[in-house]
Amino acid sequence: MFKRIFLHEIKGILRDKMYMFFMLYPLILVLVSLWLVPYLKENASDLVANIVVLVFIMMTAFIYGAVTGFTLLDDQDDQVLYSLRITPIKVSNYIIIKLGISYFFGLTATLLVIFVTNFLDASILDIFLIAILSSLQAPIVALLVNAFASNKVEGFVVMKGSGLILLIPVAAIFITNWTELLLGIVPGFWVARMVSISLIPADYLLNTYVYFLIGIVVNLLFITLLYKKYTKRIGL
Repeated sequence: MFKRIFLHEIKGILRDKMYMFFMLYPLILVLVSLWLVPYLKENASDLVANIVVLVFIMMTAFIYGAVTGFTLLDDQDDQVLYSLRITPIKVSNYIIIKLGISYFFGLTATLLVIFVTNFLDASILDIFLIAILSSLQAPIVALLVNAFASNKVEGFVVMKGSGLILLIPVAAIFITNWTELLLGIVPGFWVARMVSISLIPADYLLNTYVYFLIGIVVNLLFITLLYKKYTKRIGL
């Protein structure tokens, strides 16, 4: 079943030029960052360069979440989700597998961006933990789009609004005391904090592994709530 859904997802992406562009976007990010980050360090400041690195890392999984979100909207428009009700494949399993595929692509691409650019001063373990947590943005964005949008036009609006997932966590670079916990409700904050630890040595409130564990809990909670909202909207 996983293979059939995976092939269906790939075919859907290949026949839409917009999706193809999104799939290639991480490669564009790598090429741009290899030029832009050193340029900013030389002509602006390390802080500006660090913000760009943080946004690029988080944006990678975000893109794959957007792709999956729009393919789920396509499935809704094409009545795929309703057709599955009379097949041996459960609709819930179909959705979960598609979310898992978005996570896998997001994880692979995030690791590619981090290792190729080599901007993070972190151990291999820390890099994998950052990628594991950051890639949860993919299913979150996919579910966010589908929980609050019923077509592609609404989906684009929701996707633009979900950009706050990327922008608010940037504050993690500037806040290192207990007030950072006020940003903890934003799923992307926790991985942003892990990235900032690797970029800017400072006296942080917690260590990388505690941020990772709390981040996993917060992100999975968001995924669960958004999944329930989405399945309720489509009458699953």
